[in-house]
Amino acid sequence: MPITALPTPPSRTDAANFNVRAEAFLGALPTFVTQANALATETNGYATNAAASAATAINAPGTNATSTTSLAIGTGSKSLTVQTGKAFVVGQWVTITSTASPANWMHGQITAYTSGTGALFVNVGMTGGSGTIASWTVALAAPSQGTNALLATGSYADPAWITSLSAAKLTGSIGIASGGTGAPDAATARANLGLAIGTDVQAFNATLTSWAGKAVPAGVVVGTTDGQTLTNKTLTSPAINGGTFNAASTVSDSGTIATGSVGFRGVPQNSKTAAYTLVLTDNGKHISITTGGIVIPANASVAFPIGATIVIYNDSATAQTISITTDTLRQASTANTGSRTLDGYGLATLVKVAATTWVITGAGLN
Repeated sequence: MPITALPTPPSRTDAANFNVRAEAFLGALPTFVTQANALATETNGYATNAAASAATAINAPGTNATSTTSLAIGTGSKSLTVQTGKAFVVGQWVTITSTASPANWMHGQITAYTSGTGALFVNVGMTGGSGTIASWTVALAAPSQGTNALLATGSYADPAWITSLSAAKLTGSIGIASGGTGAPDAATARANLGLAIGTDVQAFNATLTSWAGKAVPAGVVVGTTDGQTLTNKTLTSPAINGGTFNAASTVSDSGTIATGSVGFRGVPQNSKTAAYTLVLTDNGKHISITTGGIVIPANASVAFPIGATIVIYNDSATAQTISITTDTLRQASTANTGSRTLDGYGLATLVKVAATTWVITGAGLN
C-alpha cells in the first residue's frame, strides 16, 4: 500500500516558516505511523505466503520420490531408480533418507534425471549414519551439514587434511602463510611460530609474578650467584661478607668511616691555606695548613668517633694555633690542657680518647 509523503520539515535557517511547517509536519506523523504499520503487516503477509509456497513446492509429489535401489551410505556419485515423471532437475539438492531409519541419510546435488525411466544420479557430499539400505525416500532440500557428517573433498585443491566436521576427528594442519600453525600438535606449532617454551618464551611460573612490576635495568642484569664484573656501580648500605680489593682499588672517603673499619694504607692529605675547622672526613688524614690555624669542633656539633686520629702539619715558618672549643684538649705526657701552638714546620697528632676529650702529641708542640 502507498504511504503519503510527509510535508516539508521545518528548518532553523527558515525562521519565517518554521512554526507553520513544524505544525504541519507533526500533524502528519500519526497518519504516517498508521500507514507504515499497515505496510509492515502487508509485507509480513507476503513473506509468510512465500515461505508456505516454498514448503508446498518442496513437499509436492513432483519433488518427492521413493526408491528400492540398494545403496551403501557414502560420498560420491550414487545411482538409484525412482518414480517416473518427477520434477527433478539437474542442480537441485536432495536428501536420500532411509525410510525406516531417518538417521541414515545422504545429501547431495542432482547430476542427472531421466523422467521417462526414473533414473536419478546424485553427487553425494555429506552423509549421516552407515550401512547398505534398499528403502529410500528422496526429497528436495537446501544444502546443509549435520553433526558428525562426512564432507566430500573432491572439489578442494588439497582435500587430504579434511576427514570430518567433528572437532574430535578433524586432523591435519593449516600452513603459517594461511593463518595456521603448520603443525598437527601444540608442541610443533609453538616451535613453528617461534614460541618454543624454554627457548623463545618462558612458561608461566608463580615466581614470575613478583617481577611483573619491575623496571628492566639498562646493561647487564646482575644475578645472585653468578660471577659478573660491575663497572661504576654504587652500592647503598651493602653488607659485604668477605672479598678482596686489588692494588688498583680505590675506597672513597664520603660519609663517616668507623674507627674499626678499613682505613687508608697511607695518610691522605687535606691541604688548607686558611683557618680550618675539622670535619668527620678528616679522620685518618693529615691536614697540611699554611696559615690561620686549626679548630677542633665540639662533640655536640661534630661527633668524631672515639679513636679518631688526625695529623696536623704546619706547612709554614710561622707558628699556628690548634684550638679546642668546649671539649678538652690534653697534651700527652703533661698536665697541660686547652689550645696548643704548633711551631713552624711542626707535626702533631690528634687522637680522640673520649666523647669530649682529645690528646695531642708531636714535634714543635707548645
